[in-house]
Amino acid sequence: MNVARLISFAFILITIGVISVKFISWEYTFKNILPQKKYEVNIDISSRGFSQPVNISTYLPISDNRQTISYETNNSPSLNFLVEQTKSGRVGTWNTMNGNGMLPIRYSFEFIGRAIKYNIDSTLIIPKTYPPSFNEYLKTTKNIQVKHPQINRIFQEEVGDNDQILEVLANIQSYTNSLKSRPFKGVTDALTAARLGEASCNGKSRLFIALARSANIPSRLVGGIILESGTKKTSHQWVEAYIGNEWVPFDPLNNHFAFLPHNYLSMYRGDKFLFSHTKNINFEYKFNVKSRLSPNPLLQQELKSHPFNAYQLWKLFESIGIPIGLLKIVLLLPLGALIVAIFRNVIGMQTFGVFLPALIAVASRETGLFWGLIAFMIVIGVVSLVHFPLEKWGILYTPKLVIMLVAVVILFLIISYLSIELNISSLAYIALFPIVILTISAERFARTISEEGFVQALLITLQTLIVSSVAYFAMNSDSMEAFFLAFPELFLVIIGLNLLLGQWIGIRVIEFIRFRVLLR
Repeated sequence: MNVARLISFAFILITIGVISVKFISWEYTFKNILPQKKYEVNIDISSRGFSQPVNISTYLPISDNRQTISYETNNSPSLNFLVEQTKSGRVGTWNTMNGNGMLPIRYSFEFIGRAIKYNIDSTLIIPKTYPPSFNEYLKTTKNIQVKHPQINRIFQEEVGDNDQILEVLANIQSYTNSLKSRPFKGVTDALTAARLGEASCNGKSRLFIALARSANIPSRLVGGIILESGTKKTSHQWVEAYIGNEWVPFDPLNNHFAFLPHNYLSMYRGDKFLFSHTKNINFEYKFNVKSRLSPNPLLQQELKSHPFNAYQLWKLFESIGIPIGLLKIVLLLPLGALIVAIFRNVIGMQTFGVFLPALIAVASRETGLFWGLIAFMIVIGVVSLVHFPLEKWGILYTPKLVIMLVAVVILFLIISYLSIELNISSLAYIALFPIVILTISAERFARTISEEGFVQALLITLQTLIVSSVAYFAMNSDSMEAFFLAFPELFLVIIGLNLLLGQWIGIRVIEFIRFRVLLR
């Protein structure tokens, strides 16, 4: 066996050994390595001032034992921004003394939540008394009419003299969930929900609280958003009841009993409004949500004490301003290059350049594969047309490339502008494409047409797109991303595999298909 093969096998064995140690001694588990769903949330607020004081407030989410909030940014060029902690939650306020014209606000953050299920002891009895601090969660209010005769009558019919917490809450959940669900704008109080026999989330939740408080169970409203990819304006309210020594969630609208799904974003507690603002400013808002899988934060927390924990290294890079997104691209680029090498050396496909398919895959992370390939084809086609007059005029190679580079930049700006105007936001990210590489590829495409004909150039382009697509799916795999973040020693495997590929002298797959008759 030659030295290169020995080294390649050694690298692979070392990697397997290190990963084994991490699982056996460092408490790595597949459960914690597997990525979690992460939501990128943009709260877009628009208003128009007419040379007047403007004040806009909303609750901002905070991290707790169930949800993790990170990468918070605020973009409000015309307004001052303040954050204060209140009893109900963290409040963000934008204001100005002389607001005039459009006053856009975008508040962005990332959210990772976990589903949580509570097991309520069936023997628990409703306490007779609570500390004074719980009085506010037992009292009647304007919208939660605990003492109203009609609420009392419903309480007697649905709950009666039962003092078992589990049974009481189950009866209340069953009754409030059975009411017809209907979207209402504005506030629906508990009494109105009971009289109509139908309600939205806030009406059902207030009625749930009125009945729970009637049973002497402290309870309160929780406000937030159910996160799903897309654009929406609807927020959500549910309930928390104090049982034992903790607040337990209930959602009478969606029938979640002592359970909260992973995509419930909590923003405030209490009978509050999510937004408040100055009157007559044409106030509008919407939530733009994008979901994707992300490395599990539990693994990062559990490995803090380990000196060779790779996550510590990524955190160090982040601390000096290198974004984790860029690190992920750097980590997965060798994987994309390995895929290109396999397609070229084993399968026998031709591509424009060695790394171009991997770079197109990287650039397509933001545009999406479809628009990434479309953009690639547009640039290759248009720029290669520029090549022919330059070739005819006898322009030297380097100045010709510079002229084509300028053409690519102008084309990218035009495509980005048109994509914004046509509301194709994904295509606007075309500016992130590797411009220089594309320019060289376009030049090669044009030269291939001149030297080998249009059909051959088209065939190589098609093969480049196929390899780029495969590299895209591998490099945009969240599981693969999580594995490379947790096990950077996988680079040794890539080196080892490339050492083996470098000695590949066997017949390629395409050659086998092409000459299969002769090989028989």
